Amino acid sequence: MTKILQLLNRNLVNWRRTALSLLTWSMALLFISVFFDLYSQDYYNAIIFCLCFVPLAYVCTRFLNDFLIPQYLLTKRYFRFWLYLFYLFCLSLSIETLIVAGLYVLVWNYSLTGIDPATMEVRFLLVGLYFVILVGVAYRQLQRSLKEQRLREQQDKIKVETELRLKEAELSLLKAQVNPHFLFNSLNSIYGLSLEKSEETPRMIMLLSEILDYTLYGCNTEFVPIDKEIDLVENYAAIQKGRFGEAIELDIDMEEGKLINERIAPLLLLPLVENAFKYTERKDGVASTISINLNLEDDFCFRIKNPIKHEDDQRGNGGIGLENLRKRLELIYPEKYNLTIKKDESFFEVQLRLMILKSKVCEK
Repeated sequence: MTKILQLLNRNLVNWRRTALSLLTWSMALLFISVFFDLYSQDYYNAIIFCLCFVPLAYVCTRFLNDFLIPQYLLTKRYFRFWLYLFYLFCLSLSIETLIVAGLYVLVWNYSLTGIDPATMEVRFLLVGLYFVILVGVAYRQLQRSLKEQRLREQQDKIKVETELRLKEAELSLLKAQVNPHFLFNSLNSIYGLSLEKSEETPRMIMLLSEILDYTLYGCNTEFVPIDKEIDLVENYAAIQKGRFGEAIELDIDMEEGKLINERIAPLLLLPLVENAFKYTERKDGVASTISINLNLEDDFCFRIKNPIKHEDDQRGNGGIGLENLRKRLELIYPEKYNLTIKKDESFFEVQLRLMILKSKVCEK
């Protein structure tokens, strides 16, 4: 059934093209007839002349449109194009002259009575012939240009749709990688508390339950409210604080600002917080401080800073968590984010700025 419909559709397109072509050349015949009988008003002789004249114009137009222009002009082989065009000019003029001579002998019986003088002058013959050819070529090239433009638009549309599908698939994959990575770290933290028989274990399990509820059901959209991401960071930090106890001090400043009602992509901040706890140096009797700051007044600016272990000085920019984050930022915020990583002998600091509104420099 589908093949039949395609065949019918193809035939319908061909019939439309044929009908349009017939209409176009009928108008050309009418134009040439009027052009060559303005003086004599002898429509009979003019139509006979034009019935021989139009086929020549048609053949020349088809030759230009189907051969010379595609084969030589569009491929930038200009010398051959102009050479063959000159040959076509000479040949068409010769044929046109023969047509006039043949009509003069066979139809008009060697009589010029009633014949428009234009049919006997070369300049009028050339104007009439090449005006029709020029219009035919211009019309065909306009059709070709419009067809190529539609094709390019279709190709661009297909390309954009394909890129969007690829981005969605890659984002889904990266997001799926975040959840197990986070869950693994959180369960390790709660497992450590359970071994110590800490009274904080039930509270940590409740916090983990809230986090899982958010990561499984609360962030299935492209963008989520910023306050939900703040809650996620605070809950995760609370779990880690419960695990490490007095060995870790938290300096959290994530107060509400005027951008609190804006939305961002989900799970962007969690990899940064995970890495901070993972690589923070912990010493006996000395608390290590992790600073977390979010500025929402003029722009979304998130900073996290932690002391690093000496054996982690060569760990680069943060492993799989930061690598995933970079990829997600490139996909979701191309050229609309700034991820800055600073590291010295003692501290590791990451700053993420998203251009939700007009970007301004984050306050220090």
